[in-house]
Parts: sequence; C-alpha cells; structure tokens
Amino acid sequence: MASKYNGFLVFLNNYKKKQIDDGKRPPNFKTLIDIVKPLWNKLSVEEKNKYKDIATELNLKEKKPAATQTNKQNNCLHENSSDFYDMQRYITKLFKSISNKNELLDTNFILVHVNSHSHNGEQYYFPAEIAALQFNLKDGVKHTYHQIIGLSKIYPRGFAGGLREYADKFHQINCWENFPDDYKQILLEFIKFIEKVKDSEDTSEDLPYIYTIETEIGNDMMKTKASLGNLHKTVYKEIPETTQITKRVFKIGSLNRLFNELMNKMEIKIPVTFSKTAHDILESDMYGSGLGCMYHEVRDVAYKCSKARIIQWMSNMCMFIHKYSGLHIKPGKHMAIQLKNGSKMMIENEDVPLSKFNLKHEIAKNCTSSGN
Repeated sequence: MASKYNGFLVFLNNYKKKQIDDGKRPPNFKTLIDIVKPLWNKLSVEEKNKYKDIATELNLKEKKPAATQTNKQNNCLHENSSDFYDMQRYITKLFKSISNKNELLDTNFILVHVNSHSHNGEQYYFPAEIAALQFNLKDGVKHTYHQIIGLSKIYPRGFAGGLREYADKFHQINCWENFPDDYKQILLEFIKFIEKVKDSEDTSEDLPYIYTIETEIGNDMMKTKASLGNLHKTVYKEIPETTQITKRVFKIGSLNRLFNELMNKMEIKIPVTFSKTAHDILESDMYGSGLGCMYHEVRDVAYKCSKARIIQWMSNMCMFIHKYSGLHIKPGKHMAIQLKNGSKMMIENEDVPLSKFNLKHEIAKNCTSSGN
C-alpha cells in the first residue's frame, strides 16, 4: 500500500493548521496546493528533509499502531462511515418520496450548530452552545432553539488550558463560567424541539435527522455528534441499559447534501461558469449584529454565535434557490431585515404575526433593545 504521507503533504497540512489556528478559513484543497507549492519550492534541501522525516515517522505509526488504539480508531471509523452511509441513503429516499414542488416547499427541516467546550489534543467535546432552527422553503424560519451550557462543575481539570484556548479562538464561552448546567432539562428540551418535525403518523422513538455543515473552522459533523452524544451520556451515565443507544440517539445529517438535494428537486439550472460549491454558498455572507444571542452580541462577536450561523445557512440556501427558481421570499423569515441602527433581525417564531403593524412593532422593539 502506498505511503499516506510525504514531505509536501506534511508541509501543506502545517500551513492549513496555521490558517485555522489564526481563525482563518483555509481554501479548498486544489487552491491550497497552488498557494503552498511556491512556498515549498523556496525551502532549502535541509528544510524539505525535515518534513520528509516527519512524513516517514507518520507512515511508520500508521503501519504499527498500538493494538488498543487500532481497535478504537477502527471502531470510530466504522461507526462514522456507517452513520454517514445511512444518512446519505435516508436523504436520497426522502427526496424520492417527495412527489412535487408544493410538497417540497412544505417539508420541514432542522438545522443545528454546536459550539463545543473542546480540547483538540484530547479529542474532548461537550456542548458549550446549541442552536437549532426549524424551517421550510415556503415559510422560512418557523421556530428557533438556543442554549448556552455550562461545564464549570464537571470539566476535566487537566484540560483547562486547552479548553480556554479553544474557547477564546472560536466562541468565547469559557468552561469555568456559571452557565446553565441542568443537563437533563437541557437535553429533554432540545429533544422536544427536534421532535417538532416528526410526522404525526411516525410512532417510532427515533429522532429525525438534524443537519449541520460538514466542515467549518473549528467544527465539523463528527464534533457535533460527539458533543451531543456526550451530553446524552452525562445525563444517562448511571443507567446501563442506555449505553448502547447513546451513540446514535442524535442523527446528524449533512447540510451540504441536503442543500444539493433541495436544488436538484427545485430543478435549478446553475450556469456552467458558476464555480462555487454548496459549502461555499452556505458559508458566504457572514451574519453578525442582531442575529446572535445576547451573550455574543454584547461582546461584539455575533458572527461566532451558533444561532447566527444557522440563520446564515438557511438564509443563504433560500436566497440562492430564490435567485435561480423564483422562490417567494418573505423578509424576516427567509432573509434578515436590515434595521436603521445597522443590525439585522429575523422573526424567529412562526406564531409572531407578520402584518405591517406587528412587523413595525417588532422592528421598533428590536431597535430599542439593540440600543440599550
């Protein structure tokens, strides 16, 4: 079998890691190669040999891992690949079952973003912030869920430095602050929110899929699954019979794949010259002031808020589909309303009326609260 690593790949991965550590989003792999290759060519023979030596060591470790580590890695790989395959199969089946565009417009989906209390070196993940959004193409946002979660009483003390470093960089929710930590109540309320999209005829105990972006700076689908899984294990750790179901209690779907299927079902014809991927569209036009939670708003880092991220994703999908299919857009539901003070607003509850009078009232109320 060919070696997995070489000197250039190690150098490229180091460059990519530095970009992420600096809070920047690295480009796609092809563009990354174009950027890094001239830098690699400028290195001396001695410098290149250092990276080649690292590659040799990494390849040796790949060939001779410890038995326990091998079993653990294989189990995680098998579980994640199996879950990913099941997810792809589910999404394909779901969209095949949708017979027409009107049915598609009324189909509800839930998006989720989890900022984690994380220590990358130890592969430790626990939710610091959970945001979820129920929407469909016809109505836009229907309901939102948001919760910041404390870890001050249970975080592994040896991880404090790594947890703080990660928090400072990605979400500024520190593990030692006293945020809500009634994990059972938080878990049950989140599950209750997710179950809103279940079909009334569905009597199974399985939760519906919740969708998140496959990868982003500091986060990905696997970290989301690990964080939510650890929340569940924390609540039910003393009940042995639940240990077999904790890993799959939350079914995490690929938002990238969902977006592609929505575009296909809406029969969107994208120009041949259009080069952006689904991921590029989802991550464009970062939302900020007015769309984050109060914790992030007052720190002027709303763009790091989980709630702002899911609103951004949904709005970007709807606006792109609108551009190429004529999807009817409702301001405040599919896209944010721009307020006079420069911030943005979404109507996050479908029970809020959208008459001109009530909409003006909501805007005035948000302008007033934003100015405090």
